[in-house]
Amino acid sequence: MSNLPLIVGYGGINAAGRSIFDFSHQRMLFDSVDKDKQDEALQSLGHLMGTNNKEKILNKTLLRTIDDDFFNQHNFRSPKLPTLAGGQLPSGFNPAKTYNSRQHPRGLAMTIFGLSDAVMSLGLPWEEILLKVPRQKISCVSGCAVAQADKYGMGGMFQAPLADSRITSKHMAMSLGEGSADFGHSYVLGSMGSTGNYTGACATFQYNLKLGISMIQSGESLISFVGAAESGIVPEIYEAFAATRGLAEDKNLIKLQEQLGEDCEMPNHGRICRPFGENIGMILGESAQFVVLMQDSLALELGLNIHGAALSSHIHSDGYKKSISGPGAGNYLTVGKIFNEIKKHFSSDALNKTFFHAHGTSTPQNRESESHIISSISKAFGIKALPVTAIKSYLGHSLAAAGGDQMISALGSWKNNIIPGITSTPELAENVHKENVEFLLQNKKFKDGEFDFAVLNAKGFGGNNGTSLVASPSKTMKMLESKYSKKDIQAYLIKKQKIDDQLNQRKQEILQGDTKSRYIFGENVIDGMNDFAIETDKITNKFNKEIFDLNSTLPYKDYL
Repeated sequence: MSNLPLIVGYGGINAAGRSIFDFSHQRMLFDSVDKDKQDEALQSLGHLMGTNNKEKILNKTLLRTIDDDFFNQHNFRSPKLPTLAGGQLPSGFNPAKTYNSRQHPRGLAMTIFGLSDAVMSLGLPWEEILLKVPRQKISCVSGCAVAQADKYGMGGMFQAPLADSRITSKHMAMSLGEGSADFGHSYVLGSMGSTGNYTGACATFQYNLKLGISMIQSGESLISFVGAAESGIVPEIYEAFAATRGLAEDKNLIKLQEQLGEDCEMPNHGRICRPFGENIGMILGESAQFVVLMQDSLALELGLNIHGAALSSHIHSDGYKKSISGPGAGNYLTVGKIFNEIKKHFSSDALNKTFFHAHGTSTPQNRESESHIISSISKAFGIKALPVTAIKSYLGHSLAAAGGDQMISALGSWKNNIIPGITSTPELAENVHKENVEFLLQNKKFKDGEFDFAVLNAKGFGGNNGTSLVASPSKTMKMLESKYSKKDIQAYLIKKQKIDDQLNQRKQEILQGDTKSRYIFGENVIDGMNDFAIETDKITNKFNKEIFDLNSTLPYKDYL
């Protein structure tokens, strides 16, 4: 049987806080979770933000007015913008201060922090895993969609002379779009497998997930860290989206609030993003999210937690287009393929045990075009009422990492038995296609086993469409039970108990204030010129006897 890409860990950071142990999900659902989970969310955020004031924690997380000094800290200028709303990381938290950083762009500092949590979430020391898994079998694919755009990255490289500053030796290297993966391999994982970033605008996470799934299925990787990291809270990015007329602006928000009979004295930045309702445009956020995919046999051998499985991720472009930024036809193909897979491989009944994370940018164009895709395909497949949410309403649009936000939310839903509703949208707009769809305008609680699958959808600039299929933890275990014996599963569950104990200890350390990132700089560096013994089929590190296998399999044996 083929390898199943299991999700055995995840970590990240966004406007709701840390993804590990579902702390960010509990912040998004704060009023719907029990007091213990509320307290965990507050404790975790409090340590990041340097405060134990509940009101401040709640007011300075999720979508809100950006902090007064944010642009001055991270950019060369702080201009007057059409809005100061955004999905900023929790106020007071600077990921670059969790390790010995040296003028790292914000997206790369977020990578170090988020990827460190992803490693921690495994529950097994990373060094112990490296003893069992060849480093060339560990991949990391992650990056940004637009750029490392603040003053320490590409923004600084282009703007420094104009700001009476100078270009530094770091600017070029730290501008690279795949820098998130580079930092992951070099400073967190020490891995030597496949690397890079499959850039696809707002669908970048789904694109990278496709790579990770493929590498696990083929055996090229035994472990694949899949992610994306981006901070879009940069003056030039705001101005660029405003120029496309896609950005929500304060003047239009006040008009909308007045139109809907809401208080309209001040713009309500917490509700500026209203997917599928009367809306005025998108708003930007920042996020770094990572999932750890692992070959099923290795995950069972190590006893790691199984949070679900990444089953597929489909990509299609739009074909000929009138506008690079406009919606197109390719998303019908990606969504249609996912639902065809569910029906073909898991039965028609499984279609009604699926929920859908919409791209949901809060633009008038998106509400009509994406709702038509969802509604028409749901109708074609006979789905009674497909539950649909859109979490940009909480976090803003984190560009490359938007699909990662969806993934983390889906995994959190299976832990907390709640799907976040689009609570910023009071009612659906008239031109939203509603047939065979249940747009969730309130949080939806559900029972164990009610949902087996989540669909993660993205529609990006340039015709970059990506749609991914994720299986729940319980459905994944049922799939594994068809491949492995009861004895194998029982042995796995015994090993898992030790992992759970270690994870409980790590959770308590976080709740007591541990915010330190894993950052390995200048240690255990391989000197290929002096340390390597090279043979035709392998390279051996003479220093520590580590062997790198040079064998590979070409798929062309019939032609040779």
